[in-house]
Amino acid sequence: MHYFTPAKALPEGTIYLTDLTQVADFADWLAEFGTLLNQNHRFATVCTPMQREVSDEQCIADRKDYIAWIKAHQTQLAERCAAMLLIEPDAAQLEFFREQSSKLASALGVNYIAEADEVSAMRKAEEALKAI
Repeated sequence: MHYFTPAKALPEGTIYLTDLTQVADFADWLAEFGTLLNQNHRFATVCTPMQREVSDEQCIADRKDYIAWIKAHQTQLAERCAAMLLIEPDAAQLEFFREQSSKLASALGVNYIAEADEVSAMRKAEEALKAI
């Protein structure tokens, strides 16, 4: 896998790191996420700070594609994905992402979590895998 790197294997599942700065076409990232879902094992993802250099229009288009993809894969995500975490070191952005994450989590039934650093994100990912 190119965009999802195994970071920690637990008896309950695997934590994958993903870095969107490498993504030229967001559809490729979504396709690889689909491959991860089809591997039939439990996992959590930890996304490094989102510093992709794309236009506002592209960002909006990618976000729409992402939401549509999540909706189309809700059943598989509920079965296999314990949590999707985002690392955001900027305090103001972190608060924004936490607000957005809680809304998305309840609307889409996906466990979104935003954390300030990788250590906290990895700990929350591990907790999410062990909780289920």
